[in-house]
Parts: sequence; structure tokens; C-alpha cells
Amino acid sequence: MQNLERAIETTERIRDALTSEIEIARGERILIRNIDVEGLHARAAKRNEFNQRTAILQQSLATELAAVAQEMGSQDVTLDGLTARSPVLGRRISAVLAEVRALASSLSELDSMNRMLGQRALSYVRAHLAVLSPKPAAYDRRGAMGSDARTSTTVVRVL
Repeated sequence: MQNLERAIETTERIRDALTSEIEIARGERILIRNIDVEGLHARAAKRNEFNQRTAILQQSLATELAAVAQEMGSQDVTLDGLTARSPVLGRRISAVLAEVRALASSLSELDSMNRMLGQRALSYVRAHLAVLSPKPAAYDRRGAMGSDARTSTTVVRVL
């Protein structure tokens, strides 16, 4: 059951990474509110590092659980099977995985909220820019009709 203990430790590291990422994601709202472009770029780089670290941990967990399945003489690993084989460790990994699921759901909700706030900030910036540089109502600087006006589709034959 040494592989199962390693799997539990890996799952706990994933849980800890998610916990810290949630705290960082909560602070992202301030960057969006202040339209801090440099801060948002730095935050995106940190999120990319988190995604890479977590992907490595998930791959490690999959390898460890495959080793547990091999120890059990099975191709699949289920929480019920782990609990039947080792009640204490089975309940422990089940509890940690439940925490990971809850934290992943919370992070997803925070990301959705931050995306919505980002879209709202973008619409304010676009509206502000539209006020600063409005489209001409009649003619552009070359004397042509505005882009919203219809152009003629008449074909003229030149002899």
C-alpha cells in the first residue's frame, strides 16, 4: 500500500495547490477593476505555471493509481475497492479527492466571475474609446460616405 500512500500525498499536494490558486484568483478582481494590464499579464503567467505544475501532479497521481491497481491485481481503481482493501487509506483518499473536487469547482466559479468582470471592463474601455474617437456621421476625412452607408451596386459599361 506504499503506492496508495504516495497517491494520497500527491492528491494532498494538488489540494494545496488549488487552495493557494483560489486565494490568488480572488485577488485578480482588483487587477481587473484597476485595469492593470501588466498585473494581469503577470497573473496569466502564474496561472500557466500553476496549470503546468498541476498537470504534472495529475500525471503522477495517475501513475501511482495505476501501480495501486497492479498491486490489487485489477485494471481499475475505485474508491469502493480501495476502501474495501484498506479502509483507513481508502477513506482518507476519498476525503482528499472530495476536497479537490470542491476546490476545483470553486476555482471554476471564480474564473467565470473574473471572466465576466473582464468582459465588463473591456466593454467600458471600448465605450470610452468610441467616445474619444467617434465615427463621422456623414463623411470621412477623404470625403467618402461613412462605412455604415450603402454603396452603389450599379454596373456601368464603358465603351
